[in-house]
Amino acid sequence: MTIGMLLNAPYPSDVRIKKETDALLRAGHTIHLLCLRRKDEATTEKVDGITVTRIDAGKNNITLAFWDIIMSVFVVHLKFRYHLRVWIKQNNIQALHIHDLPLVGTALLIKKEFHIPVIADFHENYPDALKVWFEWKTNPIVRLKNFLFMNYDRWKRIEKKAVTESDYVIAVVNEMKDRLLQEYQPDPAKIKVITNSEEQSFLMQPDDPEIFREWQSKFKLVYTGNIGPHRGVDTLIESLQYLREEKDIVVIIIGSGSEAVMKTLKEKSIELGVADRVFFLGRQPFSRFYSYMRYADVNVIPHKSNSHTDHTIPHKLFQGMMVGKPMLVSSSAPLQRIINTTLAGLIFEAGNAKNMANRILELYRNPELCRQLGSNGSQHTVKGNLNWETDQQVLIQLYQSLS
Repeated sequence: MTIGMLLNAPYPSDVRIKKETDALLRAGHTIHLLCLRRKDEATTEKVDGITVTRIDAGKNNITLAFWDIIMSVFVVHLKFRYHLRVWIKQNNIQALHIHDLPLVGTALLIKKEFHIPVIADFHENYPDALKVWFEWKTNPIVRLKNFLFMNYDRWKRIEKKAVTESDYVIAVVNEMKDRLLQEYQPDPAKIKVITNSEEQSFLMQPDDPEIFREWQSKFKLVYTGNIGPHRGVDTLIESLQYLREEKDIVVIIIGSGSEAVMKTLKEKSIELGVADRVFFLGRQPFSRFYSYMRYADVNVIPHKSNSHTDHTIPHKLFQGMMVGKPMLVSSSAPLQRIINTTLAGLIFEAGNAKNMANRILELYRNPELCRQLGSNGSQHTVKGNLNWETDQQVLIQLYQSLS
């Protein structure tokens, strides 16, 4: 089958898309991806076996915001719609796989014309995500734009249309599937759960024992990944104020967020008097993440608990478990469920820095507990079935049913 994928972002950049396309290519499918073009990128090129076609629909925040408004008002991205017809005909696309909610409306319009199935792949709870993504935005014009056009009620209506009219919907966790069933009452068979588990090749990344040379003797709490208001990195920094006596404990933050987000976090570490124990390493190549996680003492996922984070799951949970180090996670529903099931870490009350500090102390003072929790995580991911090798079968079977 020839599968056409839509992404309202540049590519390559998305780990989930890479894993899904790799799985489908191995299953014998042909894949084309239509996405946004960054400056100096080719209009068309082969990337890891898929044919990527890029369109110009914004290379800066102003033009991207313009197209966000158009898409929100009309439920259709006019630029993608313009290119989509020709792209489908030229490549004989037989199914449309849409990555996240924004472009589903565009695909559903095309579906009626070409009579091809639409698969809506919800990477997250998009309407609720909008609430938290913009929480730390201070620009009054940006805040007005988000209030008028990127608001919850508007995107809930778009989500309802997507769930009702798509042929299949992919959710990343059971909690997301349960929410969609409760709110929109679709046929349960059309919603498939394909979680953000990691493939075991993650363990084959380069091994760099010197990656934390500067903090070799410290007890390292490591956060990896994108940073935003919902990620709870502020809670992690705040926890250090309750750990002033344990000067060996440091926080290492690997990843980046918007200028406003990073400014907020750095100012917080200074205000609390813990800036000398918080280290921001910025965005790093994915090929280094195995080493960052393996040589951490604890891998931390401090997500806030809200209607966005309680319906998604980060790749780094499974990555951290694979390397055999203990996880420290918040009580966000999917994180709590998986850690309670696997006993691969400890759980703290989301948003509660003092409670988090208490859990950190448990790990800091008990090396044997750390070893056991890490071993449990490895057992379930490397030797068990909490991995992409297992979860990709749901995706493969979905497309077998369409062939």
